[in-house]
Parts: sequence; C-alpha cells; structure tokens
Amino acid sequence: MTTNIANIIVMGECMVEFGRATSLSSSGNLYKKSFAGDVFNTGIYIKRCVKEQANVKFLTAIGTDENSNEMLAMMKNESIETNLVYKSNSAQMGLYLIDVDDEGERSFSYWRETSAAKQVVRFLSDDLDNPALKNVDSFFFSGISIAILSERDRQKLWRFIFELKASGTKIIFDPNYRPTLWSTINETRAAYAVAFELADIALPGVDDHMVLYNAKSAEDVAGFLEQFAINEIIIKNGSQGMLLSVDGIRSYIDVDPVKKVVDTTSAGDAFNGAYLSSRLLGRTPRQAANFAAKASACVIQHKGAIVDDSAFSKHLLDCPI
Repeated sequence: MTTNIANIIVMGECMVEFGRATSLSSSGNLYKKSFAGDVFNTGIYIKRCVKEQANVKFLTAIGTDENSNEMLAMMKNESIETNLVYKSNSAQMGLYLIDVDDEGERSFSYWRETSAAKQVVRFLSDDLDNPALKNVDSFFFSGISIAILSERDRQKLWRFIFELKASGTKIIFDPNYRPTLWSTINETRAAYAVAFELADIALPGVDDHMVLYNAKSAEDVAGFLEQFAINEIIIKNGSQGMLLSVDGIRSYIDVDPVKKVVDTTSAGDAFNGAYLSSRLLGRTPRQAANFAAKASACVIQHKGAIVDDSAFSKHLLDCPI
C-alpha cells in the first residue's frame, strides 16, 4: 500500500437534489433535499475509500446562497477540500428532481440553465497560481463537466488539462453522455475526441457508445477507444460485466447480479470512485474493477446518490479494498 498522499482534482457540477421520500404508489408527495452530481459523487466515494491517503479537491463554482453554503458544509463533513470551489455573485446551484420506479430505475427533471458551475473555467483562468493546482497526481472529469461549458470555455479547459498532463498528471475521463446538454451529436463527438486524446484512463459505459458511435457491444467500444493512446479502458456494461483494455490487452470480468435493486442513481459514479481509489492504492486494474463492481452493487441497494456513510463503511469492512 502506497504511503504517498495523492492529490486528486475532480471537476464538475454539484446540484441540489430533491429525491422522492415517498413511493410513487403512496398518497404522499414528499421530497428530501440533498446534494449530488456525477463527478461530485465520485469524489466522495474516492475519499471514503482512500481516507487520509489522498487529498480530494472539487473544482466547481457555486453561488452565495444558503444551498451553496449547505453543500460546502457537506463537503467539509466528507473531508473534500474546498479551495477550488469558486463563488459566483450572479448565479446559484442548479437543481433537479429525481423519481425512482419500483425496479430502481430513475427519471430526472432539471433546472440548471443558470447554474454557477457553468462559470468555473472563468474563475479558474484567473486563479492559475493557486497552490491547490500544483502537484496534481490525477484529474478526473466527465462528459457532463464539459457539456455545461461554452465552447470558448471548453477550449480554455483543454489547454489547462493539456498543461496538467504535460506536468505528469494522470487524466481520467468518463464520457457520461447526457444528450439534452449538447446542441448536436457532432458537437459531443468533437469534444469527446479531444477528451479521449488527453485521457490516460477512460471509464465509458456501453450504452453511451451505442448512441454516440453506433457501438453494438463492449468489444466495439474497446475497438473504438483503442485508437487513442489511453492506457486503461474500463468498459462498464451493467449486469453483463466489464471489459478491460489495459495497454491494448483485453480481459473480461463477470459481476454478481444484485437481487434487490433499490436505486440505480450513482451506480457508475460509485464504480468510478471505487476503481480510482483502488488504483491509487496500488491494486491492479482487474483487482480495482472487482472492488468497484462490489461498491457499485452496494450503492444501488440504497436510496440516493450518496449512500449513508455508515452503510458504505460497513460495506468497506465486509469488502475491503
């Protein structure tokens, strides 16, 4: 196990989440407020897994309202560093409602047009001397992280990530495609091509590549991504398991089915966090993928994107990294 403390930046959007607190079949219509976002969720699961062996910094922009303050308090409670969380005076956090059906599948309604996170690159560009941006071991971002940006800000971000990579930072990308956030599919493909060129680790799902690149299988996804200089490709394919392509060598990993799925929200985010945590602690890609699959299985047996810490801690005792 490594003794070095890694510095990890995760970049994305955290939103105010309202999840249904009562079942669809009940007469109640209550929602519970929390905070979530794909990269934010991954950052929390990384920190919960590696604990003091890594510093996790969330790069985003929020508002100055009470929701933003509550989110900062949650981050501090989860030991996520906040020195790259910028505050906008002109925008607030986005918001979404989430409903989950009896099979654990979710549906979303979003209000994020004026989300402060869209301004993050402008704040970042004025703060490049921030010590928190130095000696970065890993930088993780997703398709959502770049989808919410203007094209001008996206170009600035590419230059920033390129410089990180040139300095030795490991670049990690999860495509996590959300079609409503993009103007056209060609815009998405163009942005993802740059992200794949920069990535050292890619964490795609088969479903996204079916839509974007007409993939029919995990093998098609591997064939497409192996065109790029990506060292590790971990292809998530739900109950059908995973395909790993590490330095061009493919292997397959089966997963145990989950008997009772409660909520699939954040299944991929938890997988990403657990996989990256395991790799940080020196495990092989195959060991990391097995650990991540079990962590994801734990998360989908509970409600919400961020599983209660006590439940996740119990899982880590039963299935240590």
